[in-house]
Amino acid sequence: TLNIVNGFKVINNYDPKILFLRSNDYRKRGKEYDNINGKNRNGKNRNGKNRNGKNRNDKNRNIKINCAKQNLYDFKLIEKKWQIIWNCKQLLDRDFKRFNKLVEKRDDQKLVENCEENKYGTNNKTGKNGKNGKTGKTGKTGKNDKNDKNDKNGKNGKNSECDMKDKYYILDMFPYPSSSGLHVGHILCFTITDIISKFKRMNQYCVFHPIGWDSFGLPCDRLSMKLKVDPRKIIKKNISNFKNQLTKLGFLFNWENEINTCEKKYFKWTQWIIIQMFLNNLAYKKRSYVNWSDDLNCVISNDELRNEINLKNLKIKKIKLLQWYLKITKYAKRLVKDLKLINWPDKIKNMQNNWIGIKSGIVIRAKIMDVKYLINYNSNFIKKIKIPHIYYNSVYNNYFLILINRVYSFMLGYKKLYDFFLFENEDIISSLKGSVIELCNKIGVVSSCENNEKINMSKILANHDNIFWEFKKKNEKSDIDKLNDNYVNIFLTKKDSILENDKIFISVEHPDISKIINGNKFLENIINEKILQDDMTRLKDDQIYFSGSVVYNPIINKYIPIYICSWILENHKNILFFLEKEKTEQTERNKKNDLIYDLIANSKFSKKKYIYNLKDWLFSRQRYWGEPFPFMYKSEEKNGKEYFYMGEKKKNNNNDNDENNNNDNDENNDNENNNDDNENNKVEIKKVKNKSENDVYINKIPVCLPKFDKSIYDVNKSEGVTNCENNTGHSILSKFKNWIYLKNEKNNIQYKRECDIMPQWAGSSWYYLRYIDPKNKNKIFNKKKTNFWLPVDLYVGGSEHAVLHLLYSRFFHKFLYDLKLINHKEPFKKLFNQGLLLNAASFYLYTDFKNRLISFENVGKLLNGERKVEKMGKTEKMDEAEKTDEAEKTDEAESGKEQDEIVKELIDGKSYKIEGDIVRKYLIDDKYVVEKENKYFIKNLNSIQVQPIYEKMSKSRGNIINPDDIVKKYGADCLRLHILFLGPIDQNKKWSIKGINGTFKFLSKLYSLFIKRKEECNYSEEDRNNIKSEEGYKLICKNCIEREKDKKLILKFVKKRINGTKKGVNKMIKIIRKREDNNMVLSNIIKKKKSDEIEKEKKIITNYYITQITNCIENNRLNTAVSFFMKFYNDIKTWDYIPLKVFLIFIKLLYPFCPHISEEFWHCYLKKYKGKEKVAKVAKQICYFCNPRSLLYYAKWPSLFQIKNNEKSANISIRINNKHIAFIKNNNESSEQNIIEQSTNMIKDSIDKEIKKGKKIINIINVPDKLINFVIV
Repeated sequence: TLNIVNGFKVINNYDPKILFLRSNDYRKRGKEYDNINGKNRNGKNRNGKNRNGKNRNDKNRNIKINCAKQNLYDFKLIEKKWQIIWNCKQLLDRDFKRFNKLVEKRDDQKLVENCEENKYGTNNKTGKNGKNGKTGKTGKTGKNDKNDKNDKNGKNGKNSECDMKDKYYILDMFPYPSSSGLHVGHILCFTITDIISKFKRMNQYCVFHPIGWDSFGLPCDRLSMKLKVDPRKIIKKNISNFKNQLTKLGFLFNWENEINTCEKKYFKWTQWIIIQMFLNNLAYKKRSYVNWSDDLNCVISNDELRNEINLKNLKIKKIKLLQWYLKITKYAKRLVKDLKLINWPDKIKNMQNNWIGIKSGIVIRAKIMDVKYLINYNSNFIKKIKIPHIYYNSVYNNYFLILINRVYSFMLGYKKLYDFFLFENEDIISSLKGSVIELCNKIGVVSSCENNEKINMSKILANHDNIFWEFKKKNEKSDIDKLNDNYVNIFLTKKDSILENDKIFISVEHPDISKIINGNKFLENIINEKILQDDMTRLKDDQIYFSGSVVYNPIINKYIPIYICSWILENHKNILFFLEKEKTEQTERNKKNDLIYDLIANSKFSKKKYIYNLKDWLFSRQRYWGEPFPFMYKSEEKNGKEYFYMGEKKKNNNNDNDENNNNDNDENNDNENNNDDNENNKVEIKKVKNKSENDVYINKIPVCLPKFDKSIYDVNKSEGVTNCENNTGHSILSKFKNWIYLKNEKNNIQYKRECDIMPQWAGSSWYYLRYIDPKNKNKIFNKKKTNFWLPVDLYVGGSEHAVLHLLYSRFFHKFLYDLKLINHKEPFKKLFNQGLLLNAASFYLYTDFKNRLISFENVGKLLNGERKVEKMGKTEKMDEAEKTDEAEKTDEAESGKEQDEIVKELIDGKSYKIEGDIVRKYLIDDKYVVEKENKYFIKNLNSIQVQPIYEKMSKSRGNIINPDDIVKKYGADCLRLHILFLGPIDQNKKWSIKGINGTFKFLSKLYSLFIKRKEECNYSEEDRNNIKSEEGYKLICKNCIEREKDKKLILKFVKKRINGTKKGVNKMIKIIRKREDNNMVLSNIIKKKKSDEIEKEKKIITNYYITQITNCIENNRLNTAVSFFMKFYNDIKTWDYIPLKVFLIFIKLLYPFCPHISEEFWHCYLKKYKGKEKVAKVAKQICYFCNPRSLLYYAKWPSLFQIKNNEKSANISIRINNKHIAFIKNNNESSEQNIIEQSTNMIKDSIDKEIKKGKKIINIINVPDKLINFVIV
């Protein structure tokens, strides 16, 4: 075995002076040396001969032997064999199947309710309803270690069906197999879920952790277009590699529930969902302006342009197309409201809230007026009528606005703006709602609104008739109709300054924009230009144009001009807005203004309304690789255009005016207290009824894509596309003529298929439901089974999916909820966003203005004026800058020429940025850069360091790290630990290989501490008797090798997981049995002791780490848990012996993180102690094929030692800068000074290390009976 002495590895039992192996060299060689002190393995003296008796050369005196011979951590063999056993036995699948059978047996409603509340079986006796006695949550303070008695051999009680108390559905965002393999960024996510799933299983949960493949979509389609290869072949090959990678890393999944979105049995039900949406009027087709990319030959939605980084650099143009939409806006209010029901990060909730952008307000209807009529006729009105609002009344010319005017005048202390005209004794107040009267009472205006004014109406009416006659006489009837019929809807919120605003804004896409601009050619050109801009450009455009029309505001007796703008997008195109002004302090005037708003809102002259930033979901794409729509249309054409809208009222598409957008839904009749069932009682599962008079014929599902033809991507070969000169606006599928047209023989009608496909989000919006019942051929899923497993208890994925995948999934879920297929309003109970792993994607090279290279490490000092450039790549202090040696310049002339050539190649003709008026910054390609010790340098110029730009790992950026290379060199357990140790798992981190050697060293030391060669262990006679013969602890026995059932299990693993053949079965068996004949056993430092015999201090330390590691897992602080493992190891390695119970606790705690090495420790434990502990089914042999419950997978999470507090003592934590170092006992007899002195002596080495770094102890904080903290800075 090996120990570390002064930084060197030393073989135990020998003189340390004889052989020293530096750790780096040691690991690099992967070898060990034997025959130390002149003796060979048999203890005989060496005589210069080799094992065969032949003479050796003096140069080869060091003998190379196998790693296992000298007790090295042989991770390759260890990991391989356990991966085979775990996957062949389908551990999660067995649990899932068994648990579902138990649930099905429970027909009693009482038991079902208890199960849903995580309570069933908790008070039952052993063997009933799946429990062995009274149990509770594990790993909590105050629990004893009695359950360890049933746990020694992987057993959890007498009844094997009784160890799971409840379900736990954990899910990763399933990967998209467009690239050839997973990178370490993916591995982080899978590592998190694998740790939590193993932790939950050890806490007696039935864990459901499925895996699948999001195969349809744009990335694979683009790769197919580039390579001109069938995307099915690409997906199949990549999935095979993904499975192999996941298996090598020790991840456990429910492989029997695997799904693939491009398989018929899956996308059949995606098409079924869309059919139901269409039948329930939630899917429709309309012609509108969309974002078109010639590069992709496809429509890109606004959501994708904003959120998909890979699409942001595409050239986008606006074209008008007939496209499918889903009415996600119908669910906008519920999507916001139900966020309160789920445990999601506030960041994600806020992102969804802002994305939906719900606003509550009111809409009033107003008449618009062309300003030219005001100019021509206003003078006559003023002369003959002193009340101009009589004819130009903008809202309804009703008594309510007269009341508002009176209220406004009263509030502000003004005189009446103008006289009112009212019929005598007209009752104003009685027709108003009670809430309006209450508001009036608040501001004291009801009494002043009594109708006691007398006005000579005959004179006014006479004048009015004369004026109207004059107007009618001078204008045609069409102008008068325009004047009377031009009404618009204005949206108001409390934030809008209705009483002070001087502008109203209208969208360039408003349906009546042509009436409002009255044929102004200049404005028409502006509108046509703005409509074709993409949404991001429009949102940034702050230019406004006067429309030539106004709206009259009777409240302030002013005309308000209407301005045309581009930032009001399509989803709000039907309404006008006031310019929002930021509210200042809540002054008395603002309060009264709010009351004015409340008066209008509570009257019958306004309508309550919710508007959203969210748009209906554009659901059409023009690619090949995606789910086809199951719709066909009669192949009738008029002027080359189809003239119907799907899901909407039939319209003629030759009219360029778009339909009224469905986002602007009136919510006047909504009741906030209504249940969702009442709000959506019209949504139901409907049968397909195809009639000859229907415009849309719904095809039998699944509708499959036509056979791939690589010529479809040839731009010049477009003979399959009708009525087009190029591919703009036409789907790839339109080239498959034989697939497009079908004739119905029953009614003799020819139909044309829908040529667009669904977006890549279609299949991923409901996949978590299909996981539960993936093989159901007759239904989308089993309702009873799905409702039991829902909602997903933990969903792990990146925050970049907050407003696309997560929002769309919630929308699909709510629709299926309305269909009464599921009982839960939300799909994901808890969401955890792991941070991104960043890696260098590009680099900055710095030069001065003379193009002399500057190393990045010196740039900061140059900008601060601390240094100046001396020569290429070097700098010197300012006060030494003039002291250069002429001879040195001559010596470096030749090297300068070489550098000049490199500089020319790197920066010649490239653009740059200037920083601090001192240096230039060039963006260079990674092909010129080499990495050394986590720093980046120019190739062939090792003195020139460049600045890395860290970005998210992706194939398109070329900065991915292949985990296979790391696993091959360090092992899966090492990579899992290292990737967690980089930092908090919920934060973005820079990828670095630095430190992985330390992680590997930790695992190697751990293995050397727990495992020894048999001859190195001085076992007692009793221990030797307990160690069974080799046949007793075979990983797979002879009977299982010969049994066909077990061969089929291995063959299934070989074929499905590692893409092997039948020949691989024997190879797998050899791997399993290869190490069965070795002499590796538990170290004799591990002693079996009863709980009462274990020292109290060891129990306290063990309890501390159980508590800390358990809390770390429960709170997703996995990086901190890794630190505690290393501290735990540092504590126990100094003990004179390690109690067996502590050893078992350690490996159980470690198992979720490093399953392979933990399972190896567990197996060595079973070999030594299984004979003495005779537990049912494990008495004779370990064979994991006969008895898979011997695996550590079935063990329970460790509980705390029960410590008797007979002595009044306290364990004080000794810390340095609040970092725990050791414990010290206090029996309440020592003074404070003595305790500090003892603590100082105990951690003297740690303090000395800090002092050697130039630090000093500035304070010692003593919290009595709790901690002593040495503050060293």
